[in-house]
Amino acid sequence: MHVRFRRLRLRALHLLGAVMTRWLIVLAACSSPALPAIDADNALPPGDPLYHGQYQFLYDTWGAEALDAWPPADFLIGLMASEPDVFGDQFARFGFLPDAHDELPIGLKRGIADPTRVHETCSLCHTARLPDGRIWMGSPNEQLDFGGFQVEVNKRWVAAGHPSLFGDLELRKLAALGPGRADADSSDYPVVVPADFPTYFTLGDRTATNYLGTGRNVRTEAYLSIFTFGAGNPDVMDGLVPFPDDKRVTTFLDFFGQLQPPDPPPQDPALVAAGKAVFASAGCAACHHPDDISQDGVVTAVDAAQPELQPGADPMYPRGTIATDPQHRILETGASDTGSDSGYYDLLLFVQDNHLQVTGTDGYRVNDLRGLWATAPYLHDGSVQTLQDLLTPAAQRPQRWIHGGFAFDTTLPGNGAGGHEFGTTLSDQDKAALIAYLDSL
Repeated sequence: MHVRFRRLRLRALHLLGAVMTRWLIVLAACSSPALPAIDADNALPPGDPLYHGQYQFLYDTWGAEALDAWPPADFLIGLMASEPDVFGDQFARFGFLPDAHDELPIGLKRGIADPTRVHETCSLCHTARLPDGRIWMGSPNEQLDFGGFQVEVNKRWVAAGHPSLFGDLELRKLAALGPGRADADSSDYPVVVPADFPTYFTLGDRTATNYLGTGRNVRTEAYLSIFTFGAGNPDVMDGLVPFPDDKRVTTFLDFFGQLQPPDPPPQDPALVAAGKAVFASAGCAACHHPDDISQDGVVTAVDAAQPELQPGADPMYPRGTIATDPQHRILETGASDTGSDSGYYDLLLFVQDNHLQVTGTDGYRVNDLRGLWATAPYLHDGSVQTLQDLLTPAAQRPQRWIHGGFAFDTTLPGNGAGGHEFGTTLSDQDKAALIAYLDSL
């Protein structure tokens, strides 16, 4: 009995120490020079006024670990040792970026309140290894197969004698996502509606956020992101995890809203100049404003059978139109003939209760072109592999291709590679120049 009690006491002290360490880190974040960081090329140094917000971006789980969406931290860490071919190097096979300063990879961390559990942080999807090797916060991790990772972890959890973390429908949808994408639908929706990870560059300058363009400012984007983590979800009365107070979120926003795009690789100056002229003459600047992204609004989405229009071409569509996959129209209404999206109504209540600035949507937010060279594949669902493919008529774009070991099939619902056929009739010379210009942004 004495030995057993001593072991339990040591375990309790270990857990208490871990909890206190995490909370002391949070409390001291504004002044401590010893906070953990990552070896990102745009990481802020200790002492920077935004350093605390950077810590939150990297490590803050917002208490959502209490939702038990993952096996315990020790179970996940044990997978690295027991199956190194699958889970070694901090799950690098699934596109995770190893964190040299921590036992878990960037974006998957022990909980702030309960370090025996884990949860995602904001850096999971929005920190990437660029094609030139740099690690960059704010850039989407297009190599991260988060759904595939969840499926494989769940298999091991069930094999160890535990109940599944997901239902059969959820598992099918997770397996269908592939790298660089999240499900934009709710968990009970009958089909997967994938959305490509977005860039998070200078969000503070945007007037239309998220890929549907419903958010009007960075505060709204952050609140909605934390809500989808599980904090305050589904509402203040029934949510297991309380939503953080305004001061805590504001500290995060100060960092989150100012992330800058990476410098592009060198391009031929003459070709870039020619491409900039093509960008103007082809009408690209009617929608995209790389010098002032506050003007990047929302383009109306239409069925593939309807023609795509540039702004000003038809008074019925003053913002222009763009064709899209039918499944993505569901997100604009919140329901379909195949079932209702209950999460949609919880979201509306959250928006109202927190006085968020949102607007209705009939299409897609115009994409920020800065950093485009580092964020392939393209379109709202990540269905187009290269800029050259994007400048090819939709009917001629590749239907099946491999991305990070995942077989991407654009013939499946939600994966359609149609739309944005602007520029597809340009000459090969003009296309090459336009791509050089886009790669220079």
